[in-house]
Amino acid sequence: MPYYFVCDGGGSKTESLLFDESGRILASARGRGANALFLPPEQAGQRVLGQLRDTLKTAGLSAGQLHTVALFIPGFRPCEAMVRAALPPQVNLRLEGDDRNAFYGALGSGRGIAVLSGTGSFAIGRGRSGAFAKAGGWGPVMGDEGSGYHIGSLCLHWLGRLADEGRPGSVLEKLVLEHFGKADLMELRSEVSGAGFDRAAVAELCRVTAEAARRGDGTARMILETAASELARLAACVAKKLDDPALPVVLIGGASKAGPALTVPFCRQVKALLPEADCRPPAVTPVLGAVLCVLQENAGLDIDDPALLERIRKEAGGNL
Repeated sequence: MPYYFVCDGGGSKTESLLFDESGRILASARGRGANALFLPPEQAGQRVLGQLRDTLKTAGLSAGQLHTVALFIPGFRPCEAMVRAALPPQVNLRLEGDDRNAFYGALGSGRGIAVLSGTGSFAIGRGRSGAFAKAGGWGPVMGDEGSGYHIGSLCLHWLGRLADEGRPGSVLEKLVLEHFGKADLMELRSEVSGAGFDRAAVAELCRVTAEAARRGDGTARMILETAASELARLAACVAKKLDDPALPVVLIGGASKAGPALTVPFCRQVKALLPEADCRPPAVTPVLGAVLCVLQENAGLDIDDPALLERIRKEAGGNL
């Protein structure tokens, strides 16, 4: 029986699954991010290979029993030779970004638009023709609007702006200072200006901003509404490229867990831009989307079978 290994790697975390051709999950692993755009290739590659070794050991399999190793990780191409050298020559190695598995996970099928707001952001869709279209994914310098990084950046920006305008002491400011264990904004400025303050640390402020919004902070709500508008714009861009304005739209990713302060304005903006579209909750996680992608595109299974989706969801046990 052929076996498959998939890995979903982002800026903050990496998750992997080992499964058979029926979709039965045999082992899982998770750890720190493996996005090689922000890590040395050696480090990113070792993190993925470590998860591969761990899942094979748990399942009692050898690398020679693998049919396909599919890695859904942005910027991972420099690590290809390292991973290829660790695999038997007959194993198929597939390298993708994190967009296609996000799509399958969000929709649980092969048609619709998935908008991902994680450390970065992008939208990917597939319409009547079967072709894929994408928007966003430009990284923190050129884009990533609506992402956790964007939300965290806006959070820091507004803390400085409120202080300049003589309006310090907000709920948002209090929670951010508590998050970093700082006494005031001057200490915070030193923290965020340091070499160790990376992209993931900025994105973590999305969670803090969401908590401030839940406590009624107006600035936090405004930040999340700004992010929601940008994410809805990505969905509209994809719908236009596909010439299909009635596709279902799903918001996924770590930042999407900010709650109603983000999801409600997102769906409102989607309906304003795409009146025929339907906002839905995600079907499964991106790593399970990687399983669906490989089962359809490599193993030839019909992933639109509801029983298959339900079985995969149950076997994951809610842990992924």
